[in-house]
Amino acid sequence: MDQLLKPSEVVRYLGTSRSWVYDAAKRGDIPSIRLGTPDGPLRFIQADLEAWLNDARNRWQPGRPATVTRPRPTADRRTRAKRLPATDKASQMKLEV
Repeated sequence: MDQLLKPSEVVRYLGTSRSWVYDAAKRGDIPSIRLGTPDGPLRFIQADLEAWLNDARNRWQPGRPATVTRPRPTADRRTRAKRLPATDKASQMKLEV
């Protein structure tokens, strides 16, 4: 049976913060599982973490970050179209006091 690691053990293993481990697991950036239910205890399979790290090591090229995350959606918050001003009559009316 594969060994299950607790988040605190993964923090020590990777040398990261606790919040990074939980956030990365939630985003799907690091292989993890929840026991029982979607809000059950978070665990990590040691063999999956080692494969994830080996994949990052194999993809690494000098001058480029070694990331092995799932692809991000193409829409980026910085490139989204800005809201256009409203043109309907109600939005153009001024309140008189």
